[in-house]
Amino acid sequence: MAVFALIALAVLLPAGAMARTVQTVQVCHAAAPVGVPMAVLLQQRDGWHCDDSDWSIAGESLVLRFRIDPADAAPPRSFVTVASRFAVMDFAVVDARGGLSESRHVPADARHLPAGPMMVLPLPAVRGDAPMRTVMVRIERPWTKAIGSEARLDTTSDGTGWPIDEIVAMAVICGLLVVPLMLNAAFYSVLPERFVFWHLVVTGSMLMQVLVGTGFIHLIVPIPEVLEAPLNNCCYALMSSAAMMFAATFIEPGFMSRRLRKGLVRGAPVVFGVGAMTALPFEALRPYATLILHLDMIPALVLVIASAFDARARGSVHAWYQIGSWAPVMLLGGWKVVLYALPGQKPLEATVIYQLGLAIQVLVATMGIISRFLVLRRERDTATARARELEGIAGRDPLTGLGNRRLIEQSFETMFRKGYRTMAVIDLDHFKQVNDRYGHGVGDTVLKAVAGALSSDAGAFAVRMGGEEFLLLLRGRDGATRAEHCRRAIPARVAAEVPGLDRMVTASMGLVEHDPNGALNADFDALYRHCDRLLYEAKRLGRNRTMRERLMTFASEPAVAAG
Repeated sequence: MAVFALIALAVLLPAGAMARTVQTVQVCHAAAPVGVPMAVLLQQRDGWHCDDSDWSIAGESLVLRFRIDPADAAPPRSFVTVASRFAVMDFAVVDARGGLSESRHVPADARHLPAGPMMVLPLPAVRGDAPMRTVMVRIERPWTKAIGSEARLDTTSDGTGWPIDEIVAMAVICGLLVVPLMLNAAFYSVLPERFVFWHLVVTGSMLMQVLVGTGFIHLIVPIPEVLEAPLNNCCYALMSSAAMMFAATFIEPGFMSRRLRKGLVRGAPVVFGVGAMTALPFEALRPYATLILHLDMIPALVLVIASAFDARARGSVHAWYQIGSWAPVMLLGGWKVVLYALPGQKPLEATVIYQLGLAIQVLVATMGIISRFLVLRRERDTATARARELEGIAGRDPLTGLGNRRLIEQSFETMFRKGYRTMAVIDLDHFKQVNDRYGHGVGDTVLKAVAGALSSDAGAFAVRMGGEEFLLLLRGRDGATRAEHCRRAIPARVAAEVPGLDRMVTASMGLVEHDPNGALNADFDALYRHCDRLLYEAKRLGRNRTMRERLMTFASEPAVAAG
């Protein structure tokens, strides 16, 4: 963080130190059609708004008129405004003697300033030594109101960016966002939970948006203006949708309304799609793209805050982190949306304050992730210790040393709540032939080897149900894959530990995955019957295979998805 901030300050401070904005006597704006000569617009008397009201980009072009004090010793030499899409900019400069100078510029002529999200274009020079009196700028097909409301004239031909205090503040904010990004990446490598992943996406898109929105991205890689605004919109869309997914997965299971959780999950791709649509370069979208992007934030903010308060009402401890992290963004973002949505209002461009709110959101949410991380680790350690304790109390299968049926029936409800949501029933193929041909002693050795293969996964709980039938309980999203690895390890383990067999001992398996996000209780007998039915199907189809299903909910008649 410190390195990034120092580099940014070293590059940007010189650019901000020389800032000199021209003091204008009057600034007015109006809408105008394309093609009207600038000399005609200079004579126009009606339609001008000389205050910060009635800002609109609904027309073909937005015209700005700057009245300058001829006595000003430092005349303007450039036009500075926020970096945004436009078609053409026409400039007309009138001197004190009535002389007119004009110029025209396309987006490729604009130069992005290193200190702030702004671009600069040169003004045409006046003829002779007469002082400048009026500067008129016509912006054809602008994409945001801020390109007019935040425009100013500058005394340097290269333009100047933010003042020093804003540069320092934004450099520090960018540095602050790097720390939680690294922390989230470290957390996810240790605890690959979905809420950690989604907060990693939130933080990454937020950092990218800050880099683009402040113009600091140009310190890393030069990007054309035509891509800058769409990239900024996509960052906002990704940030909003990822925040919804984070809210849906961060709150502890059972502490949020299913309707709200479903609304967050289903609404996230819609919010992203609508926001990303505003990046498309279609003329029909131009007057409304920025407004749509602002309005697109409303459902995301409302659902996130509503879910946090709902979870807190249900007793969630971690909901406080959601409420605390989103409160500043809710206030600042809501006010920003209101000002842009209201017809004619000047947009709020409090970039530093808004980005500071985003940084606070990330930092507070990261503290919540640390708290949730510690709770999950404690729960998992407790579940593992409890499983081992139950195994010791209820006893083991005397032959294999695995847990027995009584143990799993007594401890299943506790283990299910702690995340053991995948159940697999495994049965050896043609095991009776092994006993008949080699005797029960060899058969018992085979069963011990099978127990060793099933116990090779430290995160699985293996049980001998009786005879040659075994059961596995696993937790994690890769439970089905790990169970399949255990089943496929049986032939090699038996061959290595039981020499002299003239046949390969294989196994069939029936497996059921229960919804890992479900907060509903599950019944051992019901899940076991599902697995047993799938096991029978695997036997019927030729043995040495797995049949599996995923339970999407659990009621009297569970919905299943075959795998």
